[in-house]
Amino acid sequence: MDKIYNIETFNKFIKLLYIATAIGAFTDIFDTSVIGGSSVSIIKSLGITKPEFGLLGSMTFVGGIFGALSFGFLSDSIGRKKTFVLTLTLFIIFEFLSGIAPNYLLLLFFRTIVGFAIGADYVPAITLLSEFVMPDKRGSSFGFFWIMANMGALFSYIIAFLLVPLGALQWRVLFIIGVIPPIIGLLIRTKIPETPRWYAIKGDIKNAENSLNEIGLNVNDVKNYVKFNEKPGKLMKPYIFGVTIPLFIIMLLNIPASGLLELTPLMLISLHISKSYTLLFTAAAWVTPVIIGNIIAFKLIDKLGRIKMLVIGSIGLGIALILMVIFSQYYFNIILMLVSMASGAILQSFYIPVIYSLSTELYPTKIRGIGEGISISGIRLAGIIGLFGGALLLTYYKISGMLIGYSLICFAAVIVVIFWLGKKAETNKMVLEDIDKRFIKN
Repeated sequence: MDKIYNIETFNKFIKLLYIATAIGAFTDIFDTSVIGGSSVSIIKSLGITKPEFGLLGSMTFVGGIFGALSFGFLSDSIGRKKTFVLTLTLFIIFEFLSGIAPNYLLLLFFRTIVGFAIGADYVPAITLLSEFVMPDKRGSSFGFFWIMANMGALFSYIIAFLLVPLGALQWRVLFIIGVIPPIIGLLIRTKIPETPRWYAIKGDIKNAENSLNEIGLNVNDVKNYVKFNEKPGKLMKPYIFGVTIPLFIIMLLNIPASGLLELTPLMLISLHISKSYTLLFTAAAWVTPVIIGNIIAFKLIDKLGRIKMLVIGSIGLGIALILMVIFSQYYFNIILMLVSMASGAILQSFYIPVIYSLSTELYPTKIRGIGEGISISGIRLAGIIGLFGGALLLTYYKISGMLIGYSLICFAAVIVVIFWLGKKAETNKMVLEDIDKRFIKN
């Protein structure tokens, strides 16, 4: 484990790191929620159908697939810090352009680039947390990341509600407001050093020592970082069947999470709830409980471990979705339906920090970015299915079809976690290099 020689310097740095990474997460979910929070405004002002709206939301995830894969490679090649700054710069430019897009086709294009930047940003952000934070706090750092991310959703829906009187201008103002947090984040990110692990694996021991010294860690720890420095292809081989494939499948848990985040307002409208109040109900029954769940997960993740969090969250959300079907279609009770939704929102927050971060703990430093990029691309693919597929199911098979489909994914993920990924993937409180030893034979 890394040894801290200056606790004041290290704690100050960790706080800065938490803020720098969390602003990116806040920005992502704020932006994603703009689509859901202004769905009525977008559909009406652009004159598009629900499936076309689903495609618009999905393009963010399409771009994210390519952003995650390309910046996964770049993160390992040119470093975590450079990619950390570049991704937010791209987001700022194209988020602003989204707000002034003159038509549907250009908005689709701009949203794709925004998605590219978002997907790309998760790779260096979560990798930085994995490589800098102490093992016994690493899980909670991911939890904090998601508390701030979903604060973005809450702010987005509240601001969207306040801007309803703007009508067709609502979504444009929301996108432009979305530029403000990443501008602040960009200024903070320039102060974050490159990780000593990345420097060491590249053979730059002097800069690795400088980085350790800058953040208050013992420079003698460098010798622990140069392990497992074979060619990327050789390093990846033992991970493919036991980690890469099952993790990619588990990333499909983002299907219900992303679908419900963006489609809940439309789902509530179909239950004859007032359009303006759907935003408040979404904030109260989904977004706020998600934040509550994030806070609970923040406290539990380093106690229960990653695998238990995955299983509890997946089963819990699956059951909640079935209850939502019952109380919306068979024994109609809007209050119990919203309570079921809130319960599912809390429990899905148990697995979200894990699916986004587990790759950065399991893969060795030299291919950590690539491994995370593959997983994030799976998450973004799941987002496409969750939003576009969910919109189609909502249109043709109503609420029950969408929710039952989402629940089946949750239960399938549990099977993959228990019988395929298994206990070997548990990383709780372990030094990264010790985790590598489970998969790589010396």
